[in-house]
Amino acid sequence: VHDFAFFKFDPAAVKHMPLVELPLAPDEAESASEIVIIGNNAGEKCSIHRTTLARLDRNAPTYSRSGYNDFNTFYFHSASGTTGGSSGAPVLNLKGNAVALNAGGKVGTSAGFFLPLDRVARALKLLQASQPVPRGTLQMVCTHQTFDEARRLGVPDEIENE
Repeated sequence: VHDFAFFKFDPAAVKHMPLVELPLAPDEAESASEIVIIGNNAGEKCSIHRTTLARLDRNAPTYSRSGYNDFNTFYFHSASGTTGGSSGAPVLNLKGNAVALNAGGKVGTSAGFFLPLDRVARALKLLQASQPVPRGTLQMVCTHQTFDEARRLGVPDEIENE
Protein backbone atom coordinates (compact mmCIF):
# COMPACT_ATOMS: atom_id res chain seq x y z
CA VAL A 1 0.00 0.00 0.00
CA HIS A 2 1.60 3.23 -1.16
CA ASP A 3 -0.12 6.59 -1.16
CA PHE A 4 0.38 8.54 -4.40
CA ALA A 5 -1.78 9.77 -7.27
CA PHE A 6 -1.51 11.02 -10.85
CA PHE A 7 -3.48 13.90 -12.34
CA LYS A 8 -4.19 14.17 -16.05
CA PHE A 9 -4.73 17.67 -17.39
CA ASP A 10 -4.46 19.73 -20.56
CA PRO A 11 -1.27 21.83 -20.29
CA ALA A 12 -2.71 24.35 -22.76
CA ALA A 13 -5.52 25.08 -20.30
CA VAL A 14 -3.10 26.25 -17.58
CA LYS A 15 -2.91 30.04 -17.50
CA HIS A 16 -0.70 32.57 -15.71
CA MET A 17 2.04 30.18 -14.67
CA PRO A 18 4.84 28.30 -16.38
CA LEU A 19 4.74 24.51 -16.29
CA VAL A 20 7.87 22.65 -15.31
CA GLU A 21 8.48 18.94 -15.76
CA LEU A 22 10.40 17.15 -13.02
CA PRO A 23 12.11 14.06 -14.42
CA LEU A 24 11.57 10.93 -12.31
CA ALA A 25 14.94 9.40 -11.45
CA PRO A 26 14.46 6.70 -8.80
CA ASP A 27 17.90 5.21 -9.49
CA GLU A 28 19.67 8.48 -8.67
CA ALA A 29 18.91 8.38 -4.93
CA GLU A 30 22.15 7.89 -3.01
CA SER A 31 22.93 7.79 0.68
CA ALA A 32 24.81 10.91 1.85
CA SER A 33 23.65 12.91 -1.20
CA GLU A 34 22.13 16.36 -0.87
CA ILE A 35 18.42 16.72 -1.56
CA VAL A 36 15.86 19.53 -1.71
CA ILE A 37 12.19 19.21 -0.68
CA ILE A 38 9.86 21.82 -2.19
CA GLY A 39 6.42 21.92 -0.58
CA ASN A 40 3.99 23.80 1.62
CA ASN A 41 5.52 23.02 4.99
CA ALA A 42 3.28 23.86 7.98
CA GLY A 43 0.77 25.59 5.71
CA GLU A 44 3.26 28.02 4.18
CA LYS A 45 2.67 28.78 0.51
CA CYS A 46 6.14 27.60 -0.54
CA SER A 47 8.93 26.18 1.54
CA ILE A 48 12.28 24.77 0.50
CA HIS A 49 14.19 22.39 2.75
CA ARG A 50 17.73 21.33 1.94
CA THR A 51 19.10 18.26 3.69
CA THR A 52 21.09 15.04 3.18
CA LEU A 53 19.70 11.56 2.55
CA ALA A 54 20.83 9.53 5.54
CA ARG A 55 19.32 6.13 4.68
CA LEU A 56 17.78 4.39 1.69
CA ASP A 57 16.71 1.25 3.53
CA ARG A 58 14.47 2.29 6.41
CA ASN A 59 11.46 0.13 7.13
CA ALA A 60 8.16 1.94 6.59
CA PRO A 61 7.54 4.30 9.51
CA THR A 62 4.77 3.69 12.02
CA TYR A 63 2.75 6.88 12.17
CA SER A 64 -0.06 5.64 14.38
CA ARG A 65 -1.08 2.46 16.17
CA SER A 66 -4.68 2.84 15.00
CA GLY A 67 -4.33 4.92 11.81
CA TYR A 68 -2.84 4.52 8.35
CA ASN A 69 0.60 3.00 8.06
CA ASP A 70 2.44 1.89 4.95
CA PHE A 71 4.08 -1.53 4.70
CA ASN A 72 6.10 -3.77 2.37
CA THR A 73 8.32 -1.01 1.11
CA PHE A 74 11.45 0.72 2.25
CA TYR A 75 11.59 4.44 2.87
CA PHE A 76 14.37 6.97 2.61
CA HIS A 77 15.21 8.98 5.72
CA SER A 78 16.80 12.35 6.50
CA ALA A 79 16.69 15.07 9.12
CA SER A 80 14.60 17.30 6.85
CA GLY A 81 12.35 18.91 9.44
CA THR A 82 9.35 18.77 7.10
CA THR A 83 5.89 18.80 8.70
CA GLY A 84 2.26 18.64 7.60
CA GLY A 85 1.59 20.39 4.32
CA SER A 86 4.56 18.96 2.46
CA SER A 87 3.14 15.46 2.04
CA GLY A 88 3.56 14.37 -1.56
CA ALA A 89 6.13 17.10 -2.24
CA PRO A 90 8.92 16.18 -4.64
CA VAL A 91 12.30 15.27 -3.20
CA LEU A 92 14.90 16.48 -5.70
CA ASN A 93 18.57 15.73 -6.10
CA LEU A 94 20.94 18.55 -7.02
CA LYS A 95 20.42 17.81 -10.74
CA GLY A 96 16.74 18.77 -10.28
CA ASN A 97 15.49 15.21 -10.76
CA ALA A 98 12.81 13.76 -8.48
CA VAL A 99 14.16 10.80 -6.47
CA ALA A 100 11.33 10.41 -3.92
CA LEU A 101 8.08 11.85 -2.54
CA ASN A 102 7.90 13.42 0.90
CA ALA A 103 5.73 11.07 2.95
CA GLY A 104 5.83 12.29 6.54
CA GLY A 105 7.86 13.00 9.61
CA LYS A 106 8.19 11.97 13.22
CA VAL A 107 6.52 14.37 15.65
CA GLY A 108 8.92 16.11 18.00
CA THR A 109 11.96 15.35 15.85
CA SER A 110 13.45 16.52 12.55
CA ALA A 111 13.11 13.02 11.04
CA GLY A 112 11.61 13.01 7.56
CA PHE A 113 10.53 9.97 5.54
CA PHE A 114 10.35 9.73 1.77
CA LEU A 115 8.65 7.21 -0.51
CA PRO A 116 11.12 5.98 -3.16
CA LEU A 117 9.98 6.55 -6.75
CA ASP A 118 10.56 3.07 -8.20
CA ARG A 119 6.91 1.99 -7.77
CA VAL A 120 5.65 5.44 -8.77
CA ALA A 121 7.67 5.38 -12.02
CA ARG A 122 6.48 1.83 -12.74
CA ALA A 123 2.82 2.75 -12.25
CA LEU A 124 3.20 5.86 -14.44
CA LYS A 125 4.75 3.87 -17.31
CA LEU A 126 1.90 1.35 -17.16
CA LEU A 127 -0.74 4.11 -17.18
CA GLN A 128 0.97 5.89 -20.08
CA ALA A 129 0.85 2.60 -22.02
CA SER A 130 -2.89 2.25 -21.19
CA GLN A 131 -2.15 -0.89 -19.18
CA PRO A 132 -3.65 -1.76 -15.79
CA VAL A 133 -1.55 -1.32 -12.68
CA PRO A 134 -1.51 -4.66 -10.83
CA ARG A 135 -2.24 -4.38 -7.12
CA GLY A 136 -2.51 -6.77 -4.27
CA THR A 137 -0.84 -8.14 -1.24
CA LEU A 138 0.63 -11.40 -0.06
CA GLN A 139 -1.03 -10.88 3.35
CA MET A 140 2.33 -10.54 5.07
CA VAL A 141 4.65 -7.74 6.10
CA CYS A 142 8.27 -7.71 4.91
CA THR A 143 10.96 -5.86 6.84
CA HIS A 144 14.53 -4.96 5.97
CA GLN A 145 17.17 -7.06 7.70
CA THR A 146 20.91 -6.52 7.72
CA PHE A 147 23.19 -9.14 6.19
CA ASP A 148 24.48 -9.91 9.69
CA GLU A 149 20.93 -10.76 10.82
CA ALA A 150 20.26 -12.73 7.62
CA ARG A 151 23.49 -14.70 8.15
CA ARG A 152 22.43 -15.44 11.75
CA LEU A 153 19.15 -16.79 10.35
CA GLY A 154 21.02 -19.12 7.98
CA VAL A 155 21.48 -17.20 4.70
CA PRO A 156 24.80 -18.32 3.17
CA ASP A 157 27.67 -15.84 2.73
CA GLU A 158 27.56 -16.37 -1.07
CA ILE A 159 24.20 -14.55 -1.25
CA GLU A 160 25.77 -11.38 0.17
CA ASN A 161 28.46 -11.50 -2.53
CA GLU A 162 25.79 -11.41 -5.25
